[in-house]
Amino acid sequence: MKKISIAITIMLFGFTTFAQNTPNLLNSYLAIKNALVLSDQKTAKAAITEFQKKITAEKTFSQKKDLQIAIDKMANVNSLEKERAAFNEVSTLFWKVVKSADMASTPVYYQYCPMKKAYWLSTEKDIKNPYYGASMLTCGKVVETK
Repeated sequence: MKKISIAITIMLFGFTTFAQNTPNLLNSYLAIKNALVLSDQKTAKAAITEFQKKITAEKTFSQKKDLQIAIDKMANVNSLEKERAAFNEVSTLFWKVVKSADMASTPVYYQYCPMKKAYWLSTEKDIKNPYYGASMLTCGKVVETK
């Protein structure tokens, strides 16, 4: 009986691994988002590199491989518009990581830009759109909260 309950526990929890340092990863992700909101490519590039390093250093978790590929693509582009275009894939994958983690102390808002058909995460309910910056800063809506 004991072996069965151990096997069930492994089956239930073994497949839903998550990043141990999700709050730390979230802070790095938000640095990218904030730099894109400000249309600051230099700061965005530095934040992308930092997030890339933290993802690489993190132990295995669901979405790690896909997230690494997405952030690597984002790191290898050479313009703000291309960074913004790659940010949606990073955001949708990272949202899955955040949803599976215990983030009880910090609400995280999953936000959507209907003009770009793209998502991003924020710890603020107010919309600050990283896809358009100042030109359409408040375009978007909250679609989910964790």
